[in-house]
Amino acid sequence: MSRPLEDVEQYLVTPVNPPRDLDGMDYERCAALHNAIYEHGWIGSGRTAADFLAESRLWLDSHPAAADDPGCHASLIEFLRRARTLPSNHEIQFAYQAWGLDVSLGEHDYAFPDDDQTVTLYQSYMSQCSKPDGLVYDQGTHRAIIHLDITDELTPEQPWVPLECILTVWIEMIRRGKVVALPANVGSEKYEKSEDGIFRMIKGPTTDPATGAKRLTGDTNPWTIVPWAPQDLADALELWDELVQTVETKMGLEDHQPESGLLQQETLSRVRTPEGFALKFLMQARLPRFKHIAPGLELPQDVNFDQSPFLDEISDDINLPPILLFRSDTDLPANQLSWSRYRPSTPRLRYPCGLYLDSCDREYAYPQEDGIKLVLPFELEGEAKQSDLSPAHGHENLLQSGLDPYNIGHAAPFQAFLETAIANIDKGHWSVDAEGVAGGIEKWRDADTEENWRNYFIEHGPGGLW
Repeated sequence: MSRPLEDVEQYLVTPVNPPRDLDGMDYERCAALHNAIYEHGWIGSGRTAADFLAESRLWLDSHPAAADDPGCHASLIEFLRRARTLPSNHEIQFAYQAWGLDVSLGEHDYAFPDDDQTVTLYQSYMSQCSKPDGLVYDQGTHRAIIHLDITDELTPEQPWVPLECILTVWIEMIRRGKVVALPANVGSEKYEKSEDGIFRMIKGPTTDPATGAKRLTGDTNPWTIVPWAPQDLADALELWDELVQTVETKMGLEDHQPESGLLQQETLSRVRTPEGFALKFLMQARLPRFKHIAPGLELPQDVNFDQSPFLDEISDDINLPPILLFRSDTDLPANQLSWSRYRPSTPRLRYPCGLYLDSCDREYAYPQEDGIKLVLPFELEGEAKQSDLSPAHGHENLLQSGLDPYNIGHAAPFQAFLETAIANIDKGHWSVDAEGVAGGIEKWRDADTEENWRNYFIEHGPGGLW
């Protein structure tokens, strides 16, 4: 971990250090987190901490008139008095999610017609939207939300959260390796004059030697995002081992030396499983001694894995199709499903239900190779909830986040499914029989009941999933 991020450990939002109940922004805390993100990006690009202090300025020093603006809450002014910024023509941007402080007041009267106290605190990148907005801060409630595009829906009822929660999540993403500050030479192109007087292009490395990350776009410099981080795989394998051990213990099976690999290498090679999260998980995960990993969901089998939809459509290393990880014995008509940003080249009339690793465009603004889609053969009708507490209607919205106040929209991570399965078994909501987790696919209807929906609810935020 870098020194700037280590220095703000005491300001991060955690269960033992939650947001404080204040009449205004927790400006010292938020400014400390803001400055840590900025300085980490600066140092990650290959510059020095001393140069950051020399070239950056306190925002209010660069915009002194804001101190007397009656539209700015006193706590916002105090934040701006402490938050550092760089000249507008500087190539180093604040964070992956936003290029820097904007502080535009009152541009959301369509959402707050009676009393618009909002400020676009940070502005979004042009590459991530059509009409930029950014991180919107409500000075009435002192809560914030990511709203990248001004044309997107914005309402007071959406899941606004304290600013320190959003900044904490952004730091957690950096620490996890999901967001990376790249050295300046990664993906660079420059011309140098050679001894013979001819200018030749000199290209930098395409990936960061330290992390393997590559630059996706120039306007987020030095920041980039990766489809999956090594910690994502490590956590998934650890949770998987816990889930398998829990089931086998309840089955009364004796301890043994477990094998690794859910499928044989020959199977994975035959179906051309792309290099990445899915392949590494299937090769390294502990092999269970039972059939059902969750109600109605079967472990992948060598005999039928190549019959999974989409696997014959893998044609490049950028656009990955959905991968059916745990199959159900039910299916659905194609017109009742959507596949995010993926369009099947050979559409089917029906698709198997089950747990898929969702499609992933590795060059999308928020690529998620470990994202999931749980496809159920029945529609949920309203008691089941997404993380924003909106109804998880339909066949495929269970365990999803709904509107994410922290980031660009993306699928829930595989970790959400694994944690849900472990918790439901541990608490006795799911039972175990001779074939593994019992109950059949109909057991998932429990998520759509008033008494059980919380057993299938995924909380988002600092210290958890995002």
